[in-house]
Amino acid sequence: MARATSRPESTRRRQRWPDGYDPENTRNSLITSALGLIEQRGFDRTSVQEIADQAQLTKGAFYHHFASKDDLLRHIQEEYLEAQLAAIQKIETDSDDPTVRVRELIRFSLTSVAEYRAHVTIFYQERRYLSGDLFAEVTRKRGLVEAAFAGMIADGVARGAFRADVDPRIATFGLVGMCAWAYQWLNVGGPLSVDEVARQFSAMVLEGLTA
Repeated sequence: MARATSRPESTRRRQRWPDGYDPENTRNSLITSALGLIEQRGFDRTSVQEIADQAQLTKGAFYHHFASKDDLLRHIQEEYLEAQLAAIQKIETDSDDPTVRVRELIRFSLTSVAEYRAHVTIFYQERRYLSGDLFAEVTRKRGLVEAAFAGMIADGVARGAFRADVDPRIATFGLVGMCAWAYQWLNVGGPLSVDEVARQFSAMVLEGLTA
């Protein structure tokens, strides 16, 4: 008589790709699994085995793509930051008007909160678990994002588009914080669209910068 197994179904039925092993899909499945679990339960209460099981993959597949759970957290954080840096570069290329740039920064920041909600939640709630070189790299990229915001505001001050008494660094902290905190309340299915929320935020910010 065959012995029954007590292993959960998710550990017995592993994901297979129609055309064989697909590294990109495997990696993306692990990231998607981790995003859902860590957002819901927290980094410290989510294990590598649970991430692999949720993705219908093995721990071996996990460690083929990530050196550790910390390495996966670093990747999630950098994925969000790199999307921000790419968008900032496009904003800078598309217009040299300081007002247009700030308006687009706000619109993108809110759009990215909607698109990368799990990334943003994990970025702000779980980054304390990173240390050493992993923390340093994430901090460096976050600094680049904040420096780009401050640079656009400083350019507006220098060109007379914004008030001379505006401190670009303080304005950046306020702008980044205001947009980032939207992950706590922004409802993409609510009565106001993301674009409408961005319009209202822009009106408040630009009124203060140009008053």
